[in-house]
Amino acid sequence: MRPAWLCSVFVSAFALLSAASFAQDNFSKVQIKTEKLTNSTYMLTGAGGNLGVSIGADAVFVIDDQFAPLTPKIKAAIRKLSKKQVKFVLNTHWHFDHTGGNEN
Repeated sequence: MRPAWLCSVFVSAFALLSAASFAQDNFSKVQIKTEKLTNSTYMLTGAGGNLGVSIGADAVFVIDDQFAPLTPKIKAAIRKLSKKQVKFVLNTHWHFDHTGGNEN
């Protein structure tokens, strides 16, 4: 009984670590692309749901923020559009490809 339990612990740990590593590799390859919609609104695409970006007179408003590991890439893309700070984020719904960046 003990060897079977120990084996299942190792297999589970390996599966979890492999999945995390795989996900990280996928995010490292994601490119954030920007599409201009109007003079002050943009759509950003990457992995998962799209982001809306509105550049206001004093701040940036973002609709959805994708996955947490993509936050640095998303911030860099927004910085290319405006030096103003993101002050508002609206999540359209609870899925992680729309809310993951909230933790950052």
